[in-house]
Amino acid sequence: MSRDSVMDAALAIADRDGFGALTMRAIATEVGATPMALYAYFSDKNALYAGMRERIFFVHVGAETISRQTWQSMLEGLARGLYRVMHERPNWTPVFAYHTGPASAGLGFIDESVRLMLEDGLALEDAFSAYWDAMSFAVGSALCERTMMGAGDGCARLLARLRELPVHAHPTLASAAPKLAGWSWDDAFERGLRSLLTGIEARRARPEPPPKRRPRALRAPA
Repeated sequence: MSRDSVMDAALAIADRDGFGALTMRAIATEVGATPMALYAYFSDKNALYAGMRERIFFVHVGAETISRQTWQSMLEGLARGLYRVMHERPNWTPVFAYHTGPASAGLGFIDESVRLMLEDGLALEDAFSAYWDAMSFAVGSALCERTMMGAGDGCARLLARLRELPVHAHPTLASAAPKLAGWSWDDAFERGLRSLLTGIEARRARPEPPPKRRPRALRAPA
């Protein structure tokens, strides 16, 4: 048993049985140990949640940022990874809500992303804003999808509902329904992410032109 195996067991339980099923006894059973043995790795549940967040960021969210050479690819990989985790593993979402401070892996991603943006000409304030904008967009997209459409294939249910609408009730939606066949929330996320990155790129500092020299005043001949 190792610290990583305990965190992986905790994540597996939350994913399979829901966050409410996450107890020290359940984790101990999952790894074949006693509950007391887990306290060698985590002093309490908050420490466990912090470890789970670290594991999620390092293994699952940050996987797409390996060998990334630009801030665009870093932000794109992190946003896509975070969106995918929250989309595919919704039972992990409560882990992010616990106030255990930022994960160390998350700090590393922030540091590298901001460094690359500063080198590319973004102002410090714009660089920090860009990172949080990208992460907020990823989290908001995943939560919005689940809130509006529910679990499972919510897009299919939404389109089916639109096709059933009487034309006089919501005419714009009713007329649009036949044209939305195959519409994908994932595609909408990708388009939004590209638009966000394009907007950030537009904020890069432009080199200021050199100041114009004032012509020397001519002296009248003596």
